Amino acid sequence: MKSLLPVLPGFVRKAARKVYTRLGPDRPESLMYRVHLFDELVGLAGGDRLEGCRILEIGPRDGLDSLRLAGLNPSELVMMDLPEKQERVRSWLDQVRCPHRFIEANLMYMDGAEFSALGHFDIIWCTGVLYHNAEQLRLLRKLYKLLNTDGFLVLESSTARGPRNIRGGAFVEIHYPKTFRDTGTVTHHPSKGAISAWLQMVGFGPIHDSDCFARENWDLVDTRMACIARKSSEDGAGVYYGKSGLNPDYRFGDST
Repeated sequence: MKSLLPVLPGFVRKAARKVYTRLGPDRPESLMYRVHLFDELVGLAGGDRLEGCRILEIGPRDGLDSLRLAGLNPSELVMMDLPEKQERVRSWLDQVRCPHRFIEANLMYMDGAEFSALGHFDIIWCTGVLYHNAEQLRLLRKLYKLLNTDGFLVLESSTARGPRNIRGGAFVEIHYPKTFRDTGTVTHHPSKGAISAWLQMVGFGPIHDSDCFARENWDLVDTRMACIARKSSEDGAGVYYGKSGLNPDYRFGDST
């Protein structure tokens, strides 16, 4: 039965998940897709290779992912979140058992010196963040530039709702002036195809599509996506106006 759930309608998966949560095996946390996504990263990158790496986590929230990342024994774990989140972050920050820093900032609004001072990372963990940003292509480009060559971006996001032909294409739902579900931030809700296209545009490849939701959080299969994208070259971004060969390289996401 469990193997059939990912292909069933969303309302059936949602009901089944409630039953499984009550009757299924004990689980350490309700959103187990986060555990599975972490395990996929370790499998793709290789656990031995990750020891001593440098990690950036954008939007650490409850710290559960942070503690898993700290367990990789990185040389440094840098966590960044908005000033309004600092009280929640500091409630668990002392549990992190590796060299670490917490930066109260919005990555998109750092000046050049602040951004450069971050340095480069082998792993960037960015889950539940992309869809809160209206400049998603530029955000992904910034993350690309913060990675070392052969580094990995772990990306997870809520995705566009609506008809299946919209969810299955490369589209962005614009929610303005009324935001998505009346949140304070969600104005641009991308489809899975849009996120995949953006990742390729800013230089990522190959891109591993995660199946972390299909394992236990089946009701999220149609409304969220996760992937692990690799930076496999120094700069693989596409360029605007590139066909003529008469322009400088106006790379996607680099506008100021």
